[in-house]
Amino acid sequence: MQLAGFVVGPYQTNCYAVINPEAGEGFVVDPGMGAAPQVRELFAQHHARLSAVVLTHGHLDHIRDAAELGVEVFIHPDDAFMLDAGGGLPEHSRLLFDASSMAAPETITHLHHGETIELAGYEFTVQHAPGHSPGSVLLVADELVFSGDVLFRGSIGRTDLAYSDPEAMTESLRGPVWDLDDSLAVLPGHGPTTTMRAERATNPFLREANADRIHSGA
Repeated sequence: MQLAGFVVGPYQTNCYAVINPEAGEGFVVDPGMGAAPQVRELFAQHHARLSAVVLTHGHLDHIRDAAELGVEVFIHPDDAFMLDAGGGLPEHSRLLFDASSMAAPETITHLHHGETIELAGYEFTVQHAPGHSPGSVLLVADELVFSGDVLFRGSIGRTDLAYSDPEAMTESLRGPVWDLDDSLAVLPGHGPTTTMRAERATNPFLREANADRIHSGA
């Protein structure tokens, strides 16, 4: 697996490109504003075909260039409405990202909790983790997880936005996030990469949500 990450757009969003050199194809996670030209150049350099866009959730800073890439777009159905002109964020964000001129993807495939999807020859398990947005997901592989805006290094995604839900975020932190294997590298939607082992040991939000388990040694 060849993995490249770069930061795009006004909110400094992480975009990730995954290429399978043996298959000659790959996919992109969360192509935010300005990602499309970089993605095309990267895939051209590797002589690889872009086969899919996968979205960890539907916020504009993660989806702005998804349709521009002209391939199948994967998103959880609870966030699919955000693909329509950047729904779900306030007007100032839609103006900042020029949402009115954002194209809609031609082919949309819904992600569902617990399913395994194959992307460019690699398997990922989808874990629904709402809270930051209704359709936030974790994309879990053998060695890494794309955590979107659910889990950051030392922090978590905001829950004061429209369609956010603090109680759902707590349940996500207690469920699918806490259940992630310690060995996984965590590739978040913003900020530096981390590991699940480090977050379990030091992330104050994750630890607070699971304080009863930590104190009981569970």
